[in-house]
Amino acid sequence: MWEAIAANKRRSAWLIAMLAALLAALGGGMGLLVGGAPESMAYGAFVGLCVWGVLLLINMMSGESVLLSSANAREVSHEDAPQLYNIVEEMRIAAALPAMPRVFIMDTPVPNAFAVGLKPERACVAVTSGLLERLSRDELQGVIAHELGHIANRDTMFMTLAGVTLGAIVLLADMGMRIMFWGGGGRRRSSNNKGGGGAAFAIMAVIAIVLAILAPLIARLLYFACSRQREYLADASAAQFTRYPAGLAHALQKIASQQEPKKIQTNRVVAPMYVINPLAAAGSASIFGTHPPTADRIQRLLAMQGEAPA
Repeated sequence: MWEAIAANKRRSAWLIAMLAALLAALGGGMGLLVGGAPESMAYGAFVGLCVWGVLLLINMMSGESVLLSSANAREVSHEDAPQLYNIVEEMRIAAALPAMPRVFIMDTPVPNAFAVGLKPERACVAVTSGLLERLSRDELQGVIAHELGHIANRDTMFMTLAGVTLGAIVLLADMGMRIMFWGGGGRRRSSNNKGGGGAAFAIMAVIAIVLAILAPLIARLLYFACSRQREYLADASAAQFTRYPAGLAHALQKIASQQEPKKIQTNRVVAPMYVINPLAAAGSASIFGTHPPTADRIQRLLAMQGEAPA
C-alpha cells in the first residue's frame, strides 16, 4: 500500500503541473483572442497564472474555513461530542498525525463526512448529525479512519490545490467566452485580417476557442480520475488504522442508502470531498464520477475481512 500511496503522490505532482500548463495555455489563448496578436499570448498566460496565484493564496490563508462554512459546519469540543472526539483522537494516533484535527458537526439527518486541510497540522474533520445517530461505534470509527487516511496521505492538500486550479481554469474559460460573445478584440482581428497574417491568426483563434471550450472538461476529467483512486487508498488506510475493514464497509452501505441531496448543504466543490459524494450516492463507474462505485468499495473492504458481500 505504501508504494501505491507514494506513486499516487508522484502522479499528483504531475497532475498539478498538467493543470497549471493547461491553465497557462488557456490564458495564452484568451490573450490571443482579446489582444488580436500573437504577442498577447504571453500576457494572457501571465494573467491566467496570476488568477491561479490569487485563488491559491486565498485558499492557503482560509481555505478550510471557507469550505467548512459552505457546509454549515460548527466546531465542537470533547464536552459537546465525547464519543466522536475520542474516536478522532484514537484514529489520529493510529494514523500518526502530528496534531489533533479540529472536529466539526453539520446539523443534517443525512449521514456523511469529509475532511479538509492543506497540511496535517491544520486538518479538520466534519461529520453530520445523521452519521452520529445512525452508525455504530465501529462504523463511525471506520468513517473517521477513512477521512484521516485522506489527511495522512496528503489527499486533502492535493484536492485543495487541484480544486483551486480547476476553478481558475473554469473561471478563465468563462471570461474568455464572454469576451468573445460580446465581440472583444473584433477590431484588432479585422485589422490583422487586412494584413498578411490573417489566415494564420484565424487558425490560432479557432484553436484558442476550442481550448476555451475543452479545457474545463479536460481539467475535470483529470481531477475526477485522481479523486477515484484516492478513495480506494483511503479505504485501505482506514482498514489498516482500525484493523476492522468491515466497519467501514457497513458504514458505506448505510450512508449510500440514505443520501438525500436536498437535505444536505453542499456544492460541487465540497461534494467530492465527502466519504460518499452526496450528489451521486451510488458512486459511478463513468469517467465523470468523483468516487468509485460504492458497491465495489464495499466488496474490497469485505474481502479484506474475509466476508462475502450481503
